[in-house]
Amino acid sequence: MNTASLLDSLYLACPMCMSGASGKTLMAANTAIGLMLVILMAVLASFLSFIFYLARRARRFSDESATGAGES
Repeated sequence: MNTASLLDSLYLACPMCMSGASGKTLMAANTAIGLMLVILMAVLASFLSFIFYLARRARRFSDESATGAGES
């Protein structure tokens, strides 16, 4: 087996694309892929917003503890 044939096999499309599917099957597959991408982006956005929330909260509490320690 040579390297060229190994690299060529990596670039082949999935069986759904190579089977020549059309009509409702293709539309259903594309819709499922789109739905999974939307769900993935929503989950990633929620994780990112939670991380930003925790960072702001930690900064706020550290500022409050720094000002509170100086008053006593």
